[in-house]
Amino acid sequence: MTRLFALLLFAIVSLPAHAQLPVPSTWVNQRGSVLSIQTLNASTGDFTGTYVNNAARFSCQGHPYPVAGNVTANRIEFYVNWTSPTAPTCRSMTIWHGRIAGDKIPTRWTMYYAGADWNFHKMTGGDFFTRR
Repeated sequence: MTRLFALLLFAIVSLPAHAQLPVPSTWVNQRGSVLSIQTLNASTGDFTGTYVNNAARFSCQGHPYPVAGNVTANRIEFYVNWTSPTAPTCRSMTIWHGRIAGDKIPTRWTMYYAGADWNFHKMTGGDFFTRR
């Protein structure tokens, strides 16, 4: 029994810190927006992919934008700078941070944007991503 426990403990400790983020993987939030993880650097936890915003009352909908982030153990952070050569530019940036819990990622986000007055503004909220 002790050997089995030691073997299980070794197996758990031996998992890479980034093993909780499967690559490739697709995550959808409660607003229908889609986060696609396409690459992961196993030594740093840095990842890249795309994000398609489908949230009502927000601009830049329906187009893939580059996403970049980092995962360490179950902590995840990622951001989208809403610019792309093939999609509208929305003069904004959104940063998410949260924790991976199996096939769920509850997050908090902060969006910084240039308003019609050309001043910078900040908006905050939360998203709940589920692996598809």
